[in-house]
Amino acid sequence: MNTLTERRAAILSLVVAEYIRTAEPVSSKFLADMSELSVSPATVRNEFALLEANGLLTHPHTSGGRIPTENGYRTYVEQLMFEEPIVEEERITVEHQLHQAAGGVDELLPLVSTILASWVGNVAIITRRSEKKHELLQVQLVDISGDTTLLVCVLDDGTVKKKFLAIYPYLNQTLLNQHANALNELLAGLTSLEIRSLAKSTTDLELLDLISVIADLIAEENMSENTYLDGIEVALQQPEFSNQESMLEAMGYLSIYRLERLINSVMMDGRGLSTRIVIGRDDDENISTGWSIVASKYGPDTSSGVIAVVGPTRMAYGYVLPRVRYLAGLITQLNRDLSRKNILDGSDD
Repeated sequence: MNTLTERRAAILSLVVAEYIRTAEPVSSKFLADMSELSVSPATVRNEFALLEANGLLTHPHTSGGRIPTENGYRTYVEQLMFEEPIVEEERITVEHQLHQAAGGVDELLPLVSTILASWVGNVAIITRRSEKKHELLQVQLVDISGDTTLLVCVLDDGTVKKKFLAIYPYLNQTLLNQHANALNELLAGLTSLEIRSLAKSTTDLELLDLISVIADLIAEENMSENTYLDGIEVALQQPEFSNQESMLEAMGYLSIYRLERLINSVMMDGRGLSTRIVIGRDDDENISTGWSIVASKYGPDTSSGVIAVVGPTRMAYGYVLPRVRYLAGLITQLNRDLSRKNILDGSDD
């Protein structure tokens, strides 16, 4: 930003840091008294006015100090922020806690969410997608209305998947049963990947479409998702939620169902980023004004997910980001270690 001179950048950084620390508007006198600026309160007020004109600061009261806007936080994160490194003592404490815990990933992730929430003083959420390899047990085709056919797929664990299709409008139920029998002979006992491989050799376009739908239905069931949430009580102690109305609004926003959808939308938006900081609605339409997310993907692909911190825009981004990224890497490594152990043991997690 051309208007962000070196002095204005320093003032914006100081306002952000002080407001994050105190949750109180920052006055020109406070900044002028700081030796690193070496300017008068009048000079700071002039710079405040220019930063406010550029949408980076605002003043919540007619008199008094300034606070960052969402765009101010965004500019700070993108251009001015320094990450606060994780010290060795922190690493030792976290890794000791995790190595003391017994069990697989599903037992470790709730502990990781608790560690992160207490570490950063905000809500921590972890989503985990794990892949299974279901096999097709049986296919049924049911005539619904003459031009609509119901596809029913029964999987090896008894799960039933259904989909309405505009196929075979010229076939009665007897002929649909014959088609279903032929599909069962061809596909029963196969996984979605095996069915897709088989479809490559099919020249009948209508049959190819149907086989692809069956493979998609199995693949949908292959992916299961668990969500682990912690830190709501800690987050609600922040000054932003000091009155009952704001607290109730925050509790509704922090429901596990809403957060799960929010985190997935943020990280699966096609940008291909492994780590994101999203500040307010202008960054992502799914986020409410006044809220931010720091999120990072973890792997490997067979047991992947997202670890994130959700909180008010008054968040210590330089502190939170490296800790989220570090725990994402730690989960990835734990997943790989457990997968390797299971292979050696000849068992599945």
